[in-house]
Amino acid sequence: MKVIRSSKEIKTNKFSKPFAFVPTMGNLHQGHLSLVEYAKENYSESIASIFINPLQFGKNEDLSNYPKTLSEDIRLLENSGCDYLFIPEANFAENLEEIKPRFADVLCGVSRPKHFQGVLMIIDKFLRLIKPDACLFGLKDYQQQLIIKDYVKQKQIKTDIISLPIIREKSGLAMSSRNNYLSEEDRKYCGKIFSCLQDLAKSSETSPIDSLKIPTIDYLIRAGFKIDYLEFVDANDLSPITKKTKKLLIAVAVKYKKVRLIDNIVVSLKKSHLNASSG
Repeated sequence: MKVIRSSKEIKTNKFSKPFAFVPTMGNLHQGHLSLVEYAKENYSESIASIFINPLQFGKNEDLSNYPKTLSEDIRLLENSGCDYLFIPEANFAENLEEIKPRFADVLCGVSRPKHFQGVLMIIDKFLRLIKPDACLFGLKDYQQQLIIKDYVKQKQIKTDIISLPIIREKSGLAMSSRNNYLSEEDRKYCGKIFSCLQDLAKSSETSPIDSLKIPTIDYLIRAGFKIDYLEFVDANDLSPITKKTKKLLIAVAVKYKKVRLIDNIVVSLKKSHLNASSG
């Protein structure tokens, strides 16, 4: 695996086409590696990046404490067969043009108002610099990948945005670098989050959606979770659900012992089981 440490070098590097790009902030887990594996299987070459993007962290968030495991990350990428690793220079996030994303004022965007703007500004720089044929994201960050897909379409950037399934721990907890802040027992316990989503998905097939939200929030609070949101929205654009909604996104964000965890599940709906709004 070749490690590239400057924008100038990666801009002039000749990659074998078609090639795929996997942007990360490091502290890699199997979710990240599944994206690299997909790139290896479906494209001529794979490029991963490691850059802890300061633009996507709010004032009271964990930028300074974000886990840095570069040596282990390099080992994991080499073992996965990644062809290139791009580690941008320290000032990579400076002097960028402000971008206003769509779909960023709901769900995570309510409590993290500048987060998706910061994500999009860096992704935009990566895509224009590297010009990959595809850029790969996991569906755990459903809102993020939707925002990036929309932006790429609007700006006619010639990169396919590929969204791949959530990789989960044995308990069902969606894999995340933030899981490292939790003990092994806590990680097992937090499998309750996905169990709730599964129950909601099943119940949405037979029960009015408006009736499902409050009992689930009450359960999670009793189980020790602090709720940021639990929402039922249209999976296509995060708008309120209507009689015309065909794909339902059930999305949740909670804190457990101060660790913020997000997850989601997508459900194909039958119109007869759908209320006009999610309440």
